[in-house]
Amino acid sequence: MTAKDPFGLAACEAELGALGNRYSDIYFDELPFNQAAIDDDTYLVVGRRGSGKTALAQYFSFQREKPNAICVEVRKGEVYQEVLAEVSRRTSEARVVAVASLTRVWEYVIWSLIADAINRSGAAVPEKPHSEVGAARVPQLVADLFNAVISFFDESVEATPGRKVQRFVDAANLDEVKRAAAAFAAKRPIFIAIDTLEQYDVQNDALMNALAALVEYASAFNLRFAAQNIHLKVFVSGEVYPFLKEAVLLNPSKAVRHPVYLLWRPKDLLRLIGWRFYRHLERIGSLRRDLIGAIDWEDDDDVLAKIWIPHFGKTITNARGIEEDTWPYILRHTQMRPRQLIQICNSIANRAIDAKTFPQFTPNQIVGGVKAAELELASEILNSFKEIYPSVEKIISALVTIDMVFEGSELDRRAKESAAEWPTGMYSPSQFRQLVAELGVIGRVTRQNERAGYLDADFEYASAERLILTHRDTCVVHPMFYRRLNVVFNAKTRVMPFSTERSR
Repeated sequence: MTAKDPFGLAACEAELGALGNRYSDIYFDELPFNQAAIDDDTYLVVGRRGSGKTALAQYFSFQREKPNAICVEVRKGEVYQEVLAEVSRRTSEARVVAVASLTRVWEYVIWSLIADAINRSGAAVPEKPHSEVGAARVPQLVADLFNAVISFFDESVEATPGRKVQRFVDAANLDEVKRAAAAFAAKRPIFIAIDTLEQYDVQNDALMNALAALVEYASAFNLRFAAQNIHLKVFVSGEVYPFLKEAVLLNPSKAVRHPVYLLWRPKDLLRLIGWRFYRHLERIGSLRRDLIGAIDWEDDDDVLAKIWIPHFGKTITNARGIEEDTWPYILRHTQMRPRQLIQICNSIANRAIDAKTFPQFTPNQIVGGVKAAELELASEILNSFKEIYPSVEKIISALVTIDMVFEGSELDRRAKESAAEWPTGMYSPSQFRQLVAELGVIGRVTRQNERAGYLDADFEYASAERLILTHRDTCVVHPMFYRRLNVVFNAKTRVMPFSTERSR
């Protein structure tokens, strides 16, 4: 955390770079995802950009449930993306054959990482092939391991691609590594956390096959080795996961067991942001003395009363002249992800710092901070889908000047305006509806309370399943996109992208 970022940095990677081993000081332990991720049955974690995948992967290195663990975190997938795709392309053109071969490649890579980690811990383990790269950074080590597979392909071995992979992995002597790792893990648990790419071109069969193979191997790995205290945790982009599950995985019901979805509840986000602010105020000596050690972090009501309201105030009059509570006002301008909430709160804090009112935030600072952050947050959402929908910004422009509340049939009319922006053969009204739902731009009204001046709406990003929008639905635009789309406010009501019953 810095003076200009009292709620923390927006990207976990940046915080890790700034804090190093002190990152655990600001990590919030009281979250349901922590226990779920540690569970032996968990090997697959799904979350959209900014939902906390990297932070959760880091958690394995300092968690206390399985003490004295060693953890290998594989990040920066872009370092080895090209070589991974090249390995995938050389296996087979048939998906069923390619995925089967690639699971063996992942077996080699993952066990090589485990052997390298044990070697660096000072324990003896059979030397693996290509161990000269063991001292390199993990992403580069992974890239070198994939390159080793490619080099073997280039040798003049008369065999099918699948047979070549089998020969290569068999030659790696992994059985001895597995035995040594089991003996090591009896004393020190082992975690391998693989944070996959945030963006995939879902039309890139090579990369999608490689991702499917990783998930399938992780499933088999978990069944066999979790009981031996050797844990593989794979983090998959929530933007890509629906395509992976629906069209790429060979047997989803077998490969996908007990996935953990990083779907945040309002009360958990309140406790998280409150904890970060508390730690910053504590560090700079601005924390009220009566609050030191006096907050029950498991009780969101206590956090609201002691941390949130004293600094943000209880109510606010928003930019449309409607009075509402400050917490749901800020929260409804996010898609329920920590990164977005941190960015908005820092935007508010910067105004208070400039006006010398920090750590108190005035209504004008809160409204101005939210307004300033909206465009940036909306752009980040569009950017996270640019590999899936290459012309997403132009496609979305068909929604400009749409009503805040409208009938679903309007989407078909707007879809026609976007037709020219789609890649050849991809456009259809149903594809347009799927796109706006996937991005979380458009939601479906579930309940309306005219007297209280709000309506609740479901958005796809808050669910593990797709949101199907039909012409019969009453639809709304997400508040984050009001400025981006120059929305027409045709109703004096507030859109709540979560149930008002769950706003705390």
